[in-house]
Amino acid sequence: MSRKAPLVRLILVAGAFLVFMPHSQALYNYNENCRNAYEAILSLRFSEAEKLIRIEKKTVPENLVPVYLENFIDFLVLIIGEERAEYDQLKRKKAGRVSILEKDRDDSPLSCFCLGEVHLQWALARLKFGDYATAAIEIHKAHDLFTENKQRHPSFLVNKMGLGVIQVMASLIPDNYKWIGSLIGLQGSMSLGMSEIRQVAEYSGNDEITKMYKPQASFFLVFLTLNLQKNKKDALTLLPLFNMETARNQQLKSPLMIFARATVLMKNGQNDEALAVLRERFTVSNTFPFPYLDYLEGIARLNRLDDSASFYFEHFLAGFHGRNYIRSAGQKLAWIAILRGDTVSYNHLISQLPVKGAAIVDEDKQAGYEALRKSLPNVILLRARLLFDGGYYNLAINELLNTSLKITVKSKGDLVEYNYRLGRIYHETGNYTKAIENYQQAIQRGKTEPYYFAASAALQLGLLYENTGAYQKADNAYHVCLSIDTPEYKTSLHQKAKAGLSRLKMLQPKT
Repeated sequence: MSRKAPLVRLILVAGAFLVFMPHSQALYNYNENCRNAYEAILSLRFSEAEKLIRIEKKTVPENLVPVYLENFIDFLVLIIGEERAEYDQLKRKKAGRVSILEKDRDDSPLSCFCLGEVHLQWALARLKFGDYATAAIEIHKAHDLFTENKQRHPSFLVNKMGLGVIQVMASLIPDNYKWIGSLIGLQGSMSLGMSEIRQVAEYSGNDEITKMYKPQASFFLVFLTLNLQKNKKDALTLLPLFNMETARNQQLKSPLMIFARATVLMKNGQNDEALAVLRERFTVSNTFPFPYLDYLEGIARLNRLDDSASFYFEHFLAGFHGRNYIRSAGQKLAWIAILRGDTVSYNHLISQLPVKGAAIVDEDKQAGYEALRKSLPNVILLRARLLFDGGYYNLAINELLNTSLKITVKSKGDLVEYNYRLGRIYHETGNYTKAIENYQQAIQRGKTEPYYFAASAALQLGLLYENTGAYQKADNAYHVCLSIDTPEYKTSLHQKAKAGLSRLKMLQPKT
């Protein structure tokens, strides 16, 4: 026998062993490690989550849930931090993760869900950084995956959260981006989207995965209700959703949940309660920095005319390296100066705004327009505005009514704002007759002026009529809002008017 025979036999035996040896098979298992990592991520305790993910990848290397969890961390880093360099670096990881998840898809409902979530998270991140075309493609992919999952696993409720978010997003696409809707192949439905998210947020069953995702769905539901629905008080009624089971109470003090709770309270004129919630962030540690909470505290303090707000705006500007709310924070520092009577500091601060940050969100755009006007704000109207925003309605109306109109109003723009401010106060305090009268005056006097007051008055008039059942008048008011091409707050005002018209289609009887 040839001396090579034993070697050949050894190679054949080894080859057969390798062929028939059981291979590790990819799986999607939301085990304790992964559940704890997810909850840590939602609480922005990224270091803790990354440690748990490393342990899981080492002990159960075939589990692919950690691939999705790593992407979730990157998504929140980008959404909160807004750093372009970080975006350029992290987006390179997306293709590799998708490749792994696509290669090892199985019949588990988590397979399509995790892959769909990765696409949706990156779509939202790309929208944040202005990469609209790629975002549209990824929304389309996410929608297909969630739809496939719904067909194959109709009882997998968490899937509705992603589908709901996409439905709402598609329903709000601006006219100049309608091609995105065509690419997605979806017109979108706000009511359907909100209903699907609500099913997850209000789930009361025993499925552990659905229970785990309730806080995230609640976050979406609260913010969409606050910004898109007819009544901000509806968002207030949803805050109890954040009061979770004892095992997850630490998430109540997550910076994300503090942000949500404080924002809802502030929008409902509960400024002091919002400040109490914002202080809770100092009771938690080892979380990813969330500088926007400093900006929010600055706003809340300024709303009660507390000039200690300057500390929080300055802290925000020092700690934030993104693009949004930079100009707005600078504007608020300028306001603090003018409220003190320091016109020199106001002019210096406001003149710096056009070279700082970006003009993407409405607050920054409005700050930029104020800088371009190169005129001092009307201090009486500014004080009334801030007090109103804080819910201090009696103090706000005293600013307007206890000062002579000749002293308060110094221009046509002042008169339009004066009517608008009175309309807002009367609206919130239930004096609808005077609210309607002042809104109509603001619209008539300001519809051709370069300020947002007329458009905002039309929106508020639409909301008032809608909430009192005068649907045809509401329809007319929303269309008036859309007809006013205001440079300030145009995006949000027109978006909310379109949302109002969408709701009216569901409310008005069909003929």
